[in-house]
Amino acid sequence: LQCFATTVLFLVAMPTVEVIVKKDTASLSLDNDAKLGDLMKKLSTEHGIEIPKQVLLYKCKEFRMPAYEQGKLVIYDGQQRMVTEDQKLADLIDGAEPLVCGELQDEWLEEAKWGAFGQTLYEADYMNHREFIIFNGKS
Repeated sequence: LQCFATTVLFLVAMPTVEVIVKKDTASLSLDNDAKLGDLMKKLSTEHGIEIPKQVLLYKCKEFRMPAYEQGKLVIYDGQQRMVTEDQKLADLIDGAEPLVCGELQDEWLEEAKWGAFGQTLYEADYMNHREFIIFNGKS
C-alpha cells in the first residue's frame, strides 16, 4: 500500500463591501464575521472620517455610532430609532446596493413649537433632533 498525502486548499472568500464615500466608490474587503464597527474603522483609516462623524445609508436606513451612545450602534429607519450593540455586517446589509457614507457636520435639539407673528400656537413636550450631514463632499 502506498500512502498519498493530499493537501486540500480552502479558499475563504472575504466579503467585499462597496461604499460610496467622498465622490469615490471604495471596495473594502472584510472578514466573514466582520461587524459594522469594523467597516467604520476601515473607512476611518482609509478615508479620514472619524467614526462618531460617519453616517452610513443603506436601503432607507441610517447607521451611526455617535460618541454620546458610548460606542453602540444606532439604526434609524425614518420613524424608529434603535440603539443596540455592534452587529454583524451580514445581518444588516445584503450587498445588493453600495452603502453611502456621509460626514456629520453638526447636530442639535430644537424645541417643537409652531406659531406666527411672535405668538406660539402649539408647543410640544419633546424636542426634535436635527442633523447636518454632507454626502459626497470634497476629498
